[in-house]
Amino acid sequence: MKNNNDKGRTKFLAPLVLGNMLNPLNSTMLATAVLTIVMAFKQEPGAGALLIVPLYFTSAIGQPLMGRLCDVFNPGRINLIGFLLILLSGIVGVYATNFNWLIVSRILLGLGSSAAYPSSITLIRQRYKALKMEVPGIILSIIAIAGQVSLVFGPFLGGTLLESFGWKGIFFINIPLVLIGLLLSIRKKSHTKIENTQRNKTALQFFKDLDPLGLVLFSCFLFAFLMVLLYPPYLFLKIAVAIMFLIALIIVELKHSNPFINIKVLSLNMLLNTTFLRQIGINFIIYLVLYGLPQWMEQSKHISPSKVGLIMLPFSLIAMSLSLAIAGNKNYKVLLTAGVSCITIATIGIFMLNTVSPVYFIVGITVLIGAALGILTVANQATLYAEAPDDQLGVCFGLFRTVGYIGAILAGSSLKHQFKSGATDTGLHSLALFSLIACGLIVLFLLPLFFKKRKVQVDFEVTI
Repeated sequence: MKNNNDKGRTKFLAPLVLGNMLNPLNSTMLATAVLTIVMAFKQEPGAGALLIVPLYFTSAIGQPLMGRLCDVFNPGRINLIGFLLILLSGIVGVYATNFNWLIVSRILLGLGSSAAYPSSITLIRQRYKALKMEVPGIILSIIAIAGQVSLVFGPFLGGTLLESFGWKGIFFINIPLVLIGLLLSIRKKSHTKIENTQRNKTALQFFKDLDPLGLVLFSCFLFAFLMVLLYPPYLFLKIAVAIMFLIALIIVELKHSNPFINIKVLSLNMLLNTTFLRQIGINFIIYLVLYGLPQWMEQSKHISPSKVGLIMLPFSLIAMSLSLAIAGNKNYKVLLTAGVSCITIATIGIFMLNTVSPVYFIVGITVLIGAALGILTVANQATLYAEAPDDQLGVCFGLFRTVGYIGAILAGSSLKHQFKSGATDTGLHSLALFSLIACGLIVLFLLPLFFKKRKVQVDFEVTI
């Protein structure tokens, strides 16, 4: 039964769900249009990476930045600013006169869409804290799975828009989606009073609260780290630079009274650290399967793209269904164990795939991966929700998405190297080996949950 105090929950949730779908949706929509775009602007095929990397890099930095802004300012306003930046990115993309303007559009998109996740989580906690209610598990499940599900529908929507409206349709679609989100946000009436402890602070105090030096050092470290992952030349020099920025970040943040990245919290909270590390491994495997398996099916098994889309459909349906089904389950150790088991069995199944493997076997693997996604996304997010300090909630959930992007970038780098000569059985089996290693690391980072004395769980009351 729905709690009578929780009126307007659907209106409250609708723009948050839409906002969380836009980043992954745009990531996968572009995959169908990259070649068309670079040809339209007479660029080399490799220039397509300039439309992909800026989005992930900006998102990786933007997630904790927007989370920090949510902790310091009104998260509702940060959410609206995010929508406006996405709207601007759509307009810039549609009216782009050269390739550089498309890059600007993707940067604006990455920054704007980064506001959705941390602001959503902060708004949800504030709303139910004001209502003196436990957060309904179904709400966190919907937020957790919204972005992941849109990853699968992105290629289909992108292909449809490309065929119907050309490459500009990929950018234009954001305009009506954002207008709907803004309309839902503006019409949503708040039934609760959100505490605002920042009202009497000066502009200088706000600026200090943002910890600009910490933000710059974190961005530099992340950039150097991504260069290590993506570009092997001068590897040891890049590693040294990354370590230098990391050390500087740690020194500065330990001295700051209200740091951008709370090193003390991270160093003392093992469950928080291992949750971040698990998310890297989970996203690494999910993105390997999401992008690698379809390529292999098209090139090695010669299955048409439309049929590949149907084969991958159970992936999203199972993920969404399981996420909603387990919303009320409070034993996250069991859920995490079940999810890791599913993803490990699926990885072993990928080892067994070859060009003569029946389609139903491939569908079985996608079902297992979808089950793992649905379980692990919800359970890992709930563990983080339980461990994150109230005053660091936004930045912690921003970092949660950042490490997820690192997993995605690792997967993309692996795909680039293993499929450089085509999506062959050998390349697919190499990816399966990497996935199996990642499974082992996820299990390792799962152990602190079982050895910690207190039980980590969030006692949500599920109200539907």
